[in-house]
Amino acid sequence: MNYLSHFYIHQKPNDPYFNAGLILPDLGRSFVKTFKEVLINPADLNLCAISNGCLQHYEADKLFHGSEFFKWGTLICTEELKDLHFNNVVEKRWFIGHILFEMLLDRLLVRHQPQVLTDFYDQIQLADLNQIKEFFILSKVNRKEKLLQYFNHFRKVQYIRSYIDTNLFVYSLSRVLIRAGLPALTFSDRAILEECVKRMENDIFKDAYHVLLRLKKVF
Repeated sequence: MNYLSHFYIHQKPNDPYFNAGLILPDLGRSFVKTFKEVLINPADLNLCAISNGCLQHYEADKLFHGSEFFKWGTLICTEELKDLHFNNVVEKRWFIGHILFEMLLDRLLVRHQPQVLTDFYDQIQLADLNQIKEFFILSKVNRKEKLLQYFNHFRKVQYIRSYIDTNLFVYSLSRVLIRAGLPALTFSDRAILEECVKRMENDIFKDAYHVLLRLKKVF
């Protein structure tokens, strides 16, 4: 799942450290192998909350990726991508379909349940950077200062808000592909994908309430 979907499913009201932990495994993927084995003093409640959020993230991803809902959505997106006539070579469409489906779930939340997005950013803004840094130290994160800057940049820029704009949504997808080692989508190919996203949202994903309800039922 993507950032906002993790929060939507497992958020804890007024627990910014747990909620920050829900997104750290994805933010920290290039910096640390896992946040699963962090030794924390039980008396450090904030650090324990961050750790518990991370563990919840891993458990949620395991359930989600093994679900019929994930297989259904990924297959739909992959088949749609296979039928597109891009102007340039676009490889690993099965992988792009996987990423697209997860990002589309976040986009559905942004478009149809905007309060979830507001609550998400409000919560992670409340997490003190010193506590996050201490958790990174205990986690033996490589380049912990860089990851701390990345976390702070993520919550300040709030780029998930841009998902409501189809052009910026597809641009964000292209950026994800770059980080995964794939070529960026060209301007013309992004335009083709934009039309694909609009078609799917007007057809298969038209009933956002039902799609998000199916997501919840996975857990």
